[in-house]
Amino acid sequence: MSGNDGKGNYATVENAKVEQMEEEEGGVGLKPTLGLVQGCTIIVGSIIGSGIFIAPGGVLKETGSVNMSLMIWITSGLFSMVGAYCYAELGLLIRKPGGDYTYILDSLGPFVGFIRLWAE
Repeated sequence: MSGNDGKGNYATVENAKVEQMEEEEGGVGLKPTLGLVQGCTIIVGSIIGSGIFIAPGGVLKETGSVNMSLMIWITSGLFSMVGAYCYAELGLLIRKPGGDYTYILDSLGPFVGFIRLWAE
């Protein structure tokens, strides 16, 4: 059953369960895809979101000038970008699941791969 209480239409629990079962049987749903733009926004968001609010005070305190702290931020951003490009290239060359463990396993061997996984 559904209803309308003046604030909008709504479905009762029983009706929602029936609609959910019908969707599962019919194969209607979202496709689990992640494109290049979505992947880049996730990476950039996690990098910026993790350090942008904590680190500027310490960088400015240690450098003593705004211009030098901006140069350090730009240099750090370039290093991060090069690292991201390296991971992207490894991801294209080594098409196995496991991330950096698989990259180290294939390039340096099982012992170093195990030590990296254990240390993480």
